[in-house]
Amino acid sequence: MILVIGGTGNIGSEVVRLLVEKGVDFKALVRDKSKAAASIGADVEIIEGDLGKPDTVAAAMEGVDKLFLVTPLHLDQVSMKSTAIQAAKRAGVKHIVMSTGIGAGPDAGVEIGRWHGKNQEEVKETGIPYTFLQPGFFMQNMFMFADPIRGNGEFYLPLGDSKVSFVDARDIAAVGVAALTEKGHENQAYPISGAEALNCDEVAGILSDVVGKTVRYVDVPLEAAKQGMIAAGLPEKLADLMNELYA
Repeated sequence: MILVIGGTGNIGSEVVRLLVEKGVDFKALVRDKSKAAASIGADVEIIEGDLGKPDTVAAAMEGVDKLFLVTPLHLDQVSMKSTAIQAAKRAGVKHIVMSTGIGAGPDAGVEIGRWHGKNQEEVKETGIPYTFLQPGFFMQNMFMFADPIRGNGEFYLPLGDSKVSFVDARDIAAVGVAALTEKGHENQAYPISGAEALNCDEVAGILSDVVGKTVRYVDVPLEAAKQGMIAAGLPEKLADLMNELYA
């Protein structure tokens, strides 16, 4: 039995879809069962629980031999993942597939990478076979600019002429499902990126072709980007961490 934690996000929802498509036996841990049922589907076993409530995670681990673990960017993401990792250890889980980030490790150049590195080291210390998915910048992150693109045909990032290898969350999920359902992926870390590195002007050109109108990239200072993220509801600490990635 596979347990999917994070089954309603960009990666996790696609993991769920692929497992259903393959006819694999699994269940999904979600915070709100009624909300998740609409997106996950009625045929999936849904367990209500919260990574902030260890007893609910322990209950969800019963009968589980493989775990897929992904969490959103969150101030408590290290402890949230730790709750799942330790519950998996106690439950005798045989394989953990966990999404972290490209360059993750104790000596990563950005704090988010070091956060991911802490959880990777924790998994290794359990002795449970693991597969780490280490994706770069999600293509789906561009959806946050849907409204300004509709409104004035612009999107805003503090990236200058830097090139980014955007990766589709669906591709990340496909790697994760392969690790869950095939042999030979134990104790591996897989950096995952797109096929081509693009600067934001090139991205704007692609978006222009897709939406049928001119889309422009506007380079903004890091401080302006930070204030925009805070205005959108992101905690200041997380906005600073995101700017580390952009710098």
